[in-house]
Amino acid sequence: MSEPLTSQTAITYIRRLPLAQEIFGDAFLAAEPITEGNVNLLFRVHDQADPQRSLLIKQALPYAWRYPDFKMPVDRARIEVGILRIEGRYCPDQVPQVYHYDDENHIMVIEDLNRHLVMREALMQQRRYSQVARHMGIFMARTLFYTSDLHLAS
Repeated sequence: MSEPLTSQTAITYIRRLPLAQEIFGDAFLAAEPITEGNVNLLFRVHDQADPQRSLLIKQALPYAWRYPDFKMPVDRARIEVGILRIEGRYCPDQVPQVYHYDDENHIMVIEDLNRHLVMREALMQQRRYSQVARHMGIFMARTLFYTSDLHLAS
């Protein structure tokens, strides 16, 4: 496996992908670490002039990045990408799009849903969303049914 990503290497990595030209063109890029989690390295790579044009780059390490003594299987990245792709098939408006997966380095590049607030944060702020139960119900119903024996060929 390669070295853990840094802000600079995340930009370099994104620039090597064909989708970078499509999304960013020749814009100057910046990368900011997102440190809300404990397990994976996560960076928001964005156009410096237009921060709304952005991607997320996520790397699974063989340990929890915040707790290096806590060993973890890197195959979790491949599993997560597979799950996101399946969920995206049935609920495309509720799941970030996977743009790229690198199995050798355990890196995924996904759509940045920066326009959304993490539900945990919204709950702590006591925000109310009138459609959250409906949206969660649709997501659960579609993903659970279409991945169950009731739908899948035996």
